[in-house]
Amino acid sequence: MEAAAIEIVPYFDDNFAYLIHCSNSGKTALVDCGDFEPVRQRLQEKKWSLDMILLTHSHYDHAGDVQSAVDQWPEVKIVKPADDSRIKVDGLEAHDGDQFELGEIKIKAISVPAHTKFCTSYHVDNRVFCGDALFSAGCGRLFEGTAADLEKSMDRFLQCNEDTLFYVGHEYTLSNIEFAASIEPDNKDILNYKADVKNKIDSGGFSTPTTISTEKKVNPFFRIDCESVIQNIDPENGLGRTERMGLLRNKKDNF
Repeated sequence: MEAAAIEIVPYFDDNFAYLIHCSNSGKTALVDCGDFEPVRQRLQEKKWSLDMILLTHSHYDHAGDVQSAVDQWPEVKIVKPADDSRIKVDGLEAHDGDQFELGEIKIKAISVPAHTKFCTSYHVDNRVFCGDALFSAGCGRLFEGTAADLEKSMDRFLQCNEDTLFYVGHEYTLSNIEFAASIEPDNKDILNYKADVKNKIDSGGFSTPTTISTEKKVNPFFRIDCESVIQNIDPENGLGRTERMGLLRNKKDNF
């Protein structure tokens, strides 16, 4: 199976869309579409068609400009989280485990509700396009899900191979690192990661993608069982794991 070529397309203040291209077939998929214009420009530069749009969730900054894409590419195939009626455009509904094909590239839907009730990530080769379900050094706010949903989703991501690349929905990494450092002030991996990310961004790059290996070292939502995290948020060790996850998310909300 051919490896996909990936183009990162920044838009708005801190959003990311992604183009997944299969060179053998010439087909291209777009992950999320909050603003189609920068995507259209990148497609034009690359001389690529647009054949599929993969939507991770219904929020306007991820799905609000899909109709513009459809207007310009009427034959484009839309894949959207199953049962989320807030995404009005017609398309295929992605249930957990469903697979879709983009030329020779296979795309698997992963249901990870927490940020919203219907959040869906897409697994392509050793890459996961996760929208707002996971951020580097953080995760999405619980708008509709529960702490138990978040715990389940984080554990599901942790099942991926350590070299799996995660393409996130926002450039939130530096602010997430500040929170992670407040939870684990003695974690040198977090301090080193902050320097690496700052260098990338200062050089005009992005912190996306990240890896499971990195996130295991710096992301407090992946480190909920680490003694250094427990000591900070539950010093008397009186909470269950799910309760700790909810408390950690609440601390981030109010950081």
